[in-house]
Amino acid sequence: MRVSREKLDRAFNPRTVAVVGDRGKWDYTWLRNMSTFKGKVFSVQIDTKEIPGIERMGIPNFKSLMEIPEEVDYVVVSVPRKVSPAVIKDCIKKQVGGVSMFTSGFSESGSPEGRDLERLIAQMAREAGLVLFGPNCMGVYNPEIGLRFLPDQSAGEKGPVAFISQSGGHGGGFSFGAKAHGIGINKVISFGNGAVLESTDFLEYFSQDDEIKIIAMYIEDVKDGRRFFELLRETTPRKPVLIWKGGRTTEGKRAASSHTGAIAGSADTWDVLIRQCGAIGVTSLDQMIDVAKALVWLPKVTGNGVGIIGWSGGQSVSMTDAIVSAGFRVPLLEEESYNKFRKIFQSVGASFRNPVDLGPMNEKTVESSMEILARDSNIDILVLQLGGAYIFRGEDQRITNRLRIMLGAKDKVNKPFVALAISADPYADREALNTLNLELQKAGIPLYPSYDRAAYALRKVVDYSRFQQNVG
Repeated sequence: MRVSREKLDRAFNPRTVAVVGDRGKWDYTWLRNMSTFKGKVFSVQIDTKEIPGIERMGIPNFKSLMEIPEEVDYVVVSVPRKVSPAVIKDCIKKQVGGVSMFTSGFSESGSPEGRDLERLIAQMAREAGLVLFGPNCMGVYNPEIGLRFLPDQSAGEKGPVAFISQSGGHGGGFSFGAKAHGIGINKVISFGNGAVLESTDFLEYFSQDDEIKIIAMYIEDVKDGRRFFELLRETTPRKPVLIWKGGRTTEGKRAASSHTGAIAGSADTWDVLIRQCGAIGVTSLDQMIDVAKALVWLPKVTGNGVGIIGWSGGQSVSMTDAIVSAGFRVPLLEEESYNKFRKIFQSVGASFRNPVDLGPMNEKTVESSMEILARDSNIDILVLQLGGAYIFRGEDQRITNRLRIMLGAKDKVNKPFVALAISADPYADREALNTLNLELQKAGIPLYPSYDRAAYALRKVVDYSRFQQNVG
């Protein structure tokens, strides 16, 4: 790392925060973001028109960082770019722990002035050993201590997943998506242009944190490719690293350059290197959250035999196609399993060869079917569909019944399994889907909204488990 671990610890876990340059025209967003922060918050603002609004929030304001009578661990800089060198100079003199520069208009602007200013502040930070995030970034989200960079981010909890993002928007998107899917966040860092510290530095820092079990990354480029891939190769045998590479197309590379000043490499080269290092490549936020959810909740599994439980013939066929297309098998079962199925199946038209088509709802049949599949040596993973879209409508008790079945089977099934809830109109069914999702989260059962998304996430988890087994 370009700075010590101790300095990064102070910046990521501050006890005091100062916001420089927040303004009423932004509704004092940065100061309001700190409303959940467990430590002390100070404002630095010289505009006399802004000070009364700041003080009405109960936040003490000072004319400079040097006037703050306490140590400052973390500073958010939101000033015009031409003022930023003076603020960085004060941060160095004050010996602050870390600086997040929300201020933009540097190398990503493509202007000579912007590039020169970025080089200047980077040089100042390096010479002083200052932890500098950005510029053009959102900085740190640490939910445990309530340090946020967006007003609706949750606070007061801690999880096993860290997210490293060159994009502030994706950093926020991941934090909200992870929360919605029950994935606990440890920390998020949005580092923007990465003038001093970039993805490799944060990968190294998070790789050494035993509380962080999974690292996810959105990156548009790296400044030292050799160091990045060497560190990635060292990290992946111990903990999974998910990588979403931005700028995969010619147009995407152009957008990345104007976004963070990135120089993006070949997508094919990235894919090969990521795979060789044992990392998990994804290409969207949905994929990243789907895979992270499976990694958090599913035990390690290296087999590829999938047992499927569906509610109609067509749905079972579609699930089978999606799962086999992802590289899994949907095998025939042992004869002993078929003998057990013959004893319990009485529904006309139901099938139990695998996939198991249950037909009309029967709680005992579902639970028994899951247990039979779990005991079959040809089956490594179970996939259970909670039924067609019609179950989400009205006051039907089928949702409650199926939740009870899933939760009851959790302790009896000793193999990983995932649930599917497919709706043709998820906007109309959002309340019922949300209920299912939240209840299954409590039991640690991942729920997916499509066959393909479930199959994709399972494929990534199995591939990573095999990688760990081979290198371990």
